[in-house]
Amino acid sequence: MTPRKQSRPSGPRSRQEKGPSAFPGTFARIAARDKTALLELYARLAPWMLAMTLEITSDRQDAASAVEETFVRLWLEAPRLPNKGFSVIPWLVLTARRVALQRRWDRSGTQKGSSFAPGPLSDSFAWLPTQAEFDRLEQRRELLRRILRQLPKHQHEALMLAVWDGLGEEAIAQRLGEPLARVQSGLRAGMRFIRHRMRVVLGTWSALI
Repeated sequence: MTPRKQSRPSGPRSRQEKGPSAFPGTFARIAARDKTALLELYARLAPWMLAMTLEITSDRQDAASAVEETFVRLWLEAPRLPNKGFSVIPWLVLTARRVALQRRWDRSGTQKGSSFAPGPLSDSFAWLPTQAEFDRLEQRRELLRRILRQLPKHQHEALMLAVWDGLGEEAIAQRLGEPLARVQSGLRAGMRFIRHRMRVVLGTWSALI
């Protein structure tokens, strides 16, 4: 069995929207308890984030609730973080995904107590890309899409099930009808490929793409 064929959101910016670097200091303002800054960020990102969470939950109420909870978490946690170089958008996306997965699992009665349950910002900000790195990735989004299209089909399918459905290795193997060892090796190979190509996109590694 193969995963369902659905279009996936491509990123938090439409052709009409401004890029992240066009909103300097937004996170610092939120950390300083500026509600207007939070509302501005919500107005800009909430529509795209709703599309992403709806893709995960298949329930509009759950999707909207996940987006709202994500911004509440941002408001509560932001003052505890250093804002120098911090890129808030990747964290918002990852947290919205986690909350949406939990909503879906709660509704279906599965995956209780999953490790994907969202934690505070301070648990996950350190390894996220900096604002400068995120801006560079945004500028080269089409190149990133080309990279993902280079993944072998079985690796791409396994990674999509892990990312969008929150499935573990055994569940992915069952969904795809593949041996567990093949799924495990495919996931690891796919992640190595993406990490290497990300270094290329960010300009820290040279290779042909």
